[in-house]
Amino acid sequence: MHQKRNLPFKIENIDSLGQGVSKATDKITFIPKTLPGEIGVARILAQKKSVQFAEVIQISQPAAERITPDCIHFNDCPSCHFLHTSYEMELKFKLLNLERLFSKIEHPSINVIGAVRRNQYRNRLQLHFDTKNKKLGMLDAKNQQIAPIPQCLIPVDSVKKELNRLYQDNNWLKMIPKDSPSQGHLEIYERDGKINISVNRPYADGGFTQVFHEMNLVLQDLIKNELNSEQNTELIDLFAGDGNLSNNLNYSKRLCVDYYTKQVSPPFFSVDLYGENGIKMVREALSNQKNFPQILILDPPRSGLKNFQDWLNTLQPQKVAYVSCDPHTLVRDLLPLDSYLIKGIHLVDLFPSTFHFETVVFLERK
Repeated sequence: MHQKRNLPFKIENIDSLGQGVSKATDKITFIPKTLPGEIGVARILAQKKSVQFAEVIQISQPAAERITPDCIHFNDCPSCHFLHTSYEMELKFKLLNLERLFSKIEHPSINVIGAVRRNQYRNRLQLHFDTKNKKLGMLDAKNQQIAPIPQCLIPVDSVKKELNRLYQDNNWLKMIPKDSPSQGHLEIYERDGKINISVNRPYADGGFTQVFHEMNLVLQDLIKNELNSEQNTELIDLFAGDGNLSNNLNYSKRLCVDYYTKQVSPPFFSVDLYGENGIKMVREALSNQKNFPQILILDPPRSGLKNFQDWLNTLQPQKVAYVSCDPHTLVRDLLPLDSYLIKGIHLVDLFPSTFHFETVVFLERK
């Protein structure tokens, strides 16, 4: 590691993590907060055998698309990636990277559904803390530094109000149990109209919900318009949570499957979908309720579903909606398929200002 060494850069493109890619030296360099065509000097933070990671020191030739970020924390905060350019350019970068990932799969044109707004949308924030140094904010994984964000623009008003209260006079320190480690995380989230705070608990401890309420409704409508039919259908919803994606669909029978920490009753069924017997247990549950699903919906975590082909072979649905928050694992899961056609791909931007987005792929059995 050579943290103090500077190097010149020229950005060629933006990668799928929102970083500028420079090949101006003997190693490929990834530099956040840059744009294609920009030239300048960066400082190396870390390096591996053939690549290195750096931060901007100076931009001598800025891109015409560069703008002044609305957020005062943007240059120091690692959580937002595109506030130095317009939202139209942000969507362009996201689409280019999604098209690049799908280049090896035959597919129709990708439809882009932009967010209804760029800021004030998150109903949940997870912040890292260090009680010894009295720091609360976003953790930069590259340098392990916490960036305070008291004036963050991303949260909805109720979460932002609570965020401001926690920063005022370091009120957040009062939320940390005395027996807690000096370093950890806390989460502010709005659920059922109430603001909650959890400390050192798993992400979405109060129950998972999509962080952007209005765009979640858009996602629901997209699936409803594609999968609903005049006749009632039987369906299965994997990684279903509270049934968010299938609650409003027209079905005669439904099985919602996930790993639930609390006791659930039909149509919800608790199974470790990554477990060795996951497929077998789901198949038995379907058989018991005489459900032969024509529709499969799945919304797995970022790790995707490596044995997706096995699930399709077992369930044999006519139509599939695969919702993914990581297009890399999505493409990995789709590549082996030979008995299903991709009927539609939609980039749904549930996470504006960041490199994240949701991809919805509709499949139909040949």
